[in-house]
Amino acid sequence: MTALLAPRPGKQGARPQLRPVARPRGRMATIPFALVIALVLAAGTVGLLVLTTALQNQAFAVQSRQHEATVLEIQLASLQAEVADARSIQHLAVAAQQLGMRPNPYGAQLRLSDGKVLGEASAVVGGEVPTARYLTKEQAEAQVIALDKAEAERIAKAKAEAKQRAEAKKEAEAKKKAEAKKKAEAEKKAEAKKKAEAKKKAEAKKKVEAKKKAEAAKKAKAKKGKQP
Repeated sequence: MTALLAPRPGKQGARPQLRPVARPRGRMATIPFALVIALVLAAGTVGLLVLTTALQNQAFAVQSRQHEATVLEIQLASLQAEVADARSIQHLAVAAQQLGMRPNPYGAQLRLSDGKVLGEASAVVGGEVPTARYLTKEQAEAQVIALDKAEAERIAKAKAEAKQRAEAKKEAEAKKKAEAKKKAEAEKKAEAKKKAEAKKKAEAKKKVEAKKKAEAAKKAKAKKGKQP
């Protein structure tokens, strides 16, 4: 018997492995791309306008609160002045006279050994106070009326000054608001102009691309007609 020689396996008989071919990426057309860019620009412009409006509203609210705080400070100062006047010695003296109180023309001595006040007439040393001046009821009433009138004039003057300051501040705030509004309108016009220019550029670009496509199609058609 003879042994048959089997063919030796080698690399020549191996089949090559198959691999998937990558698909070519599709390119976005020019018109959809231009539309996407235009939508992004429009969204950015609208967002900027909304943000600017919100900031302006917050600034106006802060100015209003500052005005209210100033008015309250003026009222507080007026009330503090009235309290100080009510606590003054002159006002207390007039109130005491209205209640029928009179200054003591005699002075009393205080004994330091036991702290006893010698209030009896026999223990009091000294005579009537020479500077003491007594007012009649009519004089006290006239003095009270004069003080009330002076106080009313002072309060009226303070209110007029406060009103004048408030009006001046209000005019300044109105002027500031007008300037802010004018600035906002100028910014809005600039944004609108910028948007119009961008739209005009996009349209010009679109026309140029359309023209290029038409020329390319025309050349391709002419080339196709020349072929036999």
